[in-house]
Amino acid sequence: MAEQAIRKKKKKKMTKKKKLLIALLIVVIIVIIACITAVAIIFHYIGKVEVEDPKEAFPIVDSIVDDDLTSEPDSPPEVIEKADKKIDENLAKNATEIISDDNVVNILLIGTDARSKEERGRSDSMILVSVNKNTKQVIMTSFLRDIYCNIPDIENTRLNHAYAYGGPDLLIKTLESNFKVRIDRYVRVNFYSFCDVVDTVGGVDIDVQDEEISYLNSNMPLINQLKGYPDNDDLVTHSGLQTLDGRQALAYSRIRYLGTDFARSERQRTVLQNLINKMKKLSLSELSDLLDVLLPQLATNMTQGEMFSFVVDSPVYLKYDVVQNRIPADGTWSFITVRQMSVIDVNFDENIEELRKTIYGE
Repeated sequence: MAEQAIRKKKKKKMTKKKKLLIALLIVVIIVIIACITAVAIIFHYIGKVEVEDPKEAFPIVDSIVDDDLTSEPDSPPEVIEKADKKIDENLAKNATEIISDDNVVNILLIGTDARSKEERGRSDSMILVSVNKNTKQVIMTSFLRDIYCNIPDIENTRLNHAYAYGGPDLLIKTLESNFKVRIDRYVRVNFYSFCDVVDTVGGVDIDVQDEEISYLNSNMPLINQLKGYPDNDDLVTHSGLQTLDGRQALAYSRIRYLGTDFARSERQRTVLQNLINKMKKLSLSELSDLLDVLLPQLATNMTQGEMFSFVVDSPVYLKYDVVQNRIPADGTWSFITVRQMSVIDVNFDENIEELRKTIYGE
């Protein structure tokens, strides 16, 4: 009897242990299925992004047509020679190594003005998005399109010509060689497709100034034509804080003849900042709708594995403080005219120092 009771007790323990193991196995299976599902969903979305080899997609062209030429006479020869000398001296400083940090990821956001997939266009907007895990900051640094610098193996000219000559690869080489900061990857978007992204999040809230209205509206006809609307459709009628739709936000971002390129780059960062703020408040279904619209508009040299890691970590990055920056920094530049182009002559040493301080906290 005693032995039978012991056997029953052992059998009961074995049954409980077996049930516990089965329950644990079920939990593990559910977790694995959930992980596989999550990974599949993420890869479903990042598979919408065009992954490209910039060297193959953007061969170097021999020449481009200068745009936005001025009627003003060129600066005195000694002024232009001084600017060229500064560029040469900066390039010759091999001791100034390109700075990098494993805890800082630099992704160049390139906004182009191409009006079709067949047209290369120019880098109308160049914003270096730096994710610094040490300082828990996302730093958005605009590089002004009219900076006078050296394009490797081409010439000294406007910065935005680098993209027109050789696409993202040549633009990155130009920024790295002139400003000594490593650029890890790039993401490229056509400005005209940007409208759809803004519309998907319900527009962006912008404080439009009185003097900006006429300039904003003057940009609308071309945007409307490209998007299939009447020329004067969707004009902004009043100043003040208001929600701009996609076409209006693009027209606002492209205001050029008010406050020069400095104010223009600030408007672009403001729109991007407001877009990020809207994204933080989206529900899962709304975020899914946004990704369906946004991702097919993007092209990048990031691998799918890198995009996957970035997406997984993005909830953490969205909590980081956002810092806005601009190159050239205040007090480090002057306007000059070269070959009928109004360009920005910069102090490279001071701007390199500004980048190191802002992005890396040095």
